[in-house]
Amino acid sequence: MAPAPIEVVSCKEMLSTRTTSGRLLVALIALGATVGTIALSGARADEEKPKAASDARSTASRGSPRSPEQVLASLNRAMAWYRQGRIVMRSIDGTGVFASTDEQTAVRLLGRAFDAARAQAALLGRETGAPASADGRRGERRVKLDATVRQDEQEVASLRARLREAAPGQRPALERASVAANNRLELDRARLAFLTQLRELESSRSGSDDDLEHQIEALQAAVPELRTPTAAPPVSAAPPQRATSGTWAMVQRLLAVQRSRSNLDALEAATNDLVRGVDDDITAIRASIKPIIARLGVLAKDPTDSGISLKDSQREFRDLLERQKLLAAVVLPLREESALARRYAADLKGWNEAIDRESRQALEGLVLDLVGVVVALAVVFVGGVLWRVGVIRYVTDATRRRLLLTVRSVVVTVAVALVLIFHFTSEMTALVTALGFAAAGIAFALQNVILAVAGYFTMVAPNGIRVGDRVSLQGPFGYVHGEVTEIGFVRIKLQELAGDPLRPSGRVVVFPNSVVFTGSFFKDPPAPAS
Repeated sequence: MAPAPIEVVSCKEMLSTRTTSGRLLVALIALGATVGTIALSGARADEEKPKAASDARSTASRGSPRSPEQVLASLNRAMAWYRQGRIVMRSIDGTGVFASTDEQTAVRLLGRAFDAARAQAALLGRETGAPASADGRRGERRVKLDATVRQDEQEVASLRARLREAAPGQRPALERASVAANNRLELDRARLAFLTQLRELESSRSGSDDDLEHQIEALQAAVPELRTPTAAPPVSAAPPQRATSGTWAMVQRLLAVQRSRSNLDALEAATNDLVRGVDDDITAIRASIKPIIARLGVLAKDPTDSGISLKDSQREFRDLLERQKLLAAVVLPLREESALARRYAADLKGWNEAIDRESRQALEGLVLDLVGVVVALAVVFVGGVLWRVGVIRYVTDATRRRLLLTVRSVVVTVAVALVLIFHFTSEMTALVTALGFAAAGIAFALQNVILAVAGYFTMVAPNGIRVGDRVSLQGPFGYVHGEVTEIGFVRIKLQELAGDPLRPSGRVVVFPNSVVFTGSFFKDPPAPAS
């Protein structure tokens, strides 16, 4: 038997077979690693998806973005701004600066602030709705106990009626049933009284100052302009001042305008702060609305997202939708409040321009008036200087020169006083009236002195008498003859002459200058030369 042939495999073929097997093994290992990575990432994604959905639910169901203290702080800020605005509108006495629309804008802005506060209070009340549900359960228990008490009362009355008509053998059982029913009645009445007192306590606590809605209502009651939103009472501005004249009146007007300008600057700063505060509130509300809207969109596409049941999904959707409505009710009045505040701030710029224009006009008027005062005083003093120069140059008589210079001093003083008075007074009518009464009183009190001064000017007139002249004046006891030795403002001195021919008697006779009006005098010829 021939032996079987032996197949000889070359080294090259064996090496080729081993290389192919290695390559196949490497490919299988790489494919396994890829599949494992994909599976691991899928598992991680499946783990993170419920976590992300849970985070979205927690973010969307987060509590109110603002606390009660922050709500009251915003409301007090708006009320402080409103009070400051009314004070400024009362203090500004510039004609035509504020109009009724500006007052209505301020009232509407404060009203929107109260609307936003009430909406936020409703949102906070929804977030803290557990006490309300507890009150509802207590109310149901109270209603049930009330019905039970009425049933027990009927049962007790029925048992008592049966007990009165029962036979002696049935009375012990009926008595026991009546006592038990009466005990149940007393117990139910005690429970009902306790629940009633508890309701009154909760009611008084909710009506205390710690309740946000009560505080908002109390603050609104302090603003009477908000009681009639359709017709807000106008701001009782400062009464219009009557037209006054004089430099002092212009100075007062300029100071008042400057005070008004500073008040408007303070109001503008407060308005800008209010705008920033309202914008911050709107930003916070919007930030809390965005996750709610995102979550609502997710639930609208897939109610069973994040692995929750359909019932829980619907409840979450309704809660988020209600919360979104409450937040929207907060945003709307805040947006209107912001718009009104911005419009008021823009109006303030126009009011500042009007005040600046009025300030410039007052300053120009004051400068012109002061220039007029300087010109008037310059004219008076120049006239006084010319008067003095003319008297010194052209009047040679010492008596007349002294008289004219004295009159010049009086005239200049009176003219300067009148210029200053009429320029620095603010009530011309009152001044003229006061001067008239003062002049009448002075004239009545000094009528003899005034008459004597007038007599002096009559005597020193060109056809009058001079020192050294011989005159005859009518005195109380007849005519007095004498030689003039002195002529004063209010009296005249004579050296008495007596005898025939007339000779000095040695006596000095004094007459008031008014004698030229009350009596008569004669100017005698001069004495003959000896």
